Amino acid sequence: MHGWGRLKHAELVVALVLVTAAVRLHAAPQGEAVPTVACDPGGNGSVPPADAIQACIDRAPAFSAVEIPIGKYVLNHQIIVSTPITVRGAASSASSCVAAPDDCAVLLADPDFADQFGLLVVRSTTNVTLERLVIDGNRAERTESTAARFCVNGDNTYGFNAGVLECEGCRLEDLVSRNAVCGTGMVWVGGNATIERSAFLSNGDAATLSMWSDGLTLLSASRSTIRENTFENNSDVGLIIGNAIESRVEHNAIRQRTQPAFAGLMLDNFNSNDRAVRGDFRGAVIANNTIDCGAQLCTFGIQVGPRPWYQSNNIVGGELHDNIVTGAKIGINVDGAGDREAPTAIFSNSVEPAPPGSYFARCAQPIPAPWMNIAPTSIVDRRNEETKTGSHLSDFCQLSSNLAVDR
Repeated sequence: MHGWGRLKHAELVVALVLVTAAVRLHAAPQGEAVPTVACDPGGNGSVPPADAIQACIDRAPAFSAVEIPIGKYVLNHQIIVSTPITVRGAASSASSCVAAPDDCAVLLADPDFADQFGLLVVRSTTNVTLERLVIDGNRAERTESTAARFCVNGDNTYGFNAGVLECEGCRLEDLVSRNAVCGTGMVWVGGNATIERSAFLSNGDAATLSMWSDGLTLLSASRSTIRENTFENNSDVGLIIGNAIESRVEHNAIRQRTQPAFAGLMLDNFNSNDRAVRGDFRGAVIANNTIDCGAQLCTFGIQVGPRPWYQSNNIVGGELHDNIVTGAKIGINVDGAGDREAPTAIFSNSVEPAPPGSYFARCAQPIPAPWMNIAPTSIVDRRNEETKTGSHLSDFCQLSSNLAVDR
């Protein structure tokens, strides 16, 4: 793994500024039945599925639902949603798409797919719901593609699976995003979001330079709810959040079993010093999440603050409690979090420590691996907890180092 991959998020923020626009707020009609637009992407073999689905979306009235039958649809170009509608897969006998993704409507990237920000993009609108869908980046068939070459050359936006860009009041439920080429399973910009009971699986490749991927990248999601989601075997950070004023992140499960990740869960600012848009977690609660890193497959189970990736200002606020972390090299690493007006509160978390005497062996000066590290750059409210923590600055070398044990 190569820690400088996190720098790509700064480039991502710049790219998104170029494609997003002001959002006009809309309100759903009260007391009216929501009409359903049946969409059959496989009904006419002469029309590519991407064209057929886009046509259904384009003709759907505001606040209606576009329903896609169960099946696999290979997309040769991006689908865009820019009006307040629901896009969903048809119901199946399975309990959910998370439980049985191949029994749902699957949007699969063509091997030559090369559109920026992914197969499905919600852009500059409100009140869009995506549900009972599987978005599959088809990474195995795209490792030599144009999109993969963009990843290697430093623009990971071509490796994304999906994007929700400047959407207020948008929602995911029972959606699976898997097998992104690089970058992220989904990027999100928009407040009052609800993201629940969805899964972000096997995105990116930790073993290949510049090909890692987050599961879900929330650049900004204030006053939002992120709960009961699954993040498994993503290769950069499972769930990373850059701004979340008064949001709740609860009862999510993050697991690493087949490939390593830099962190399971991260509160970040994406290298921005502008707290009007990044790094503000005042009023946010991050609680009752489970981060299981297997056999030390995460450098940090929970990373709080932007360092060691970059030296931007501290994030502020946030309350992290009752989270469970197992198998990480450092369970909770705090570096670049809190200030005197808005400290970051961290308390009542359960962390399985690395073996006593563990340290990062590849660093020039060995760095210990305590159960929790609070760097001297941070201001943390521990709510009277007195269990000893580490107190060292983070270092880039940790991101590519295994642990050794000083016996």
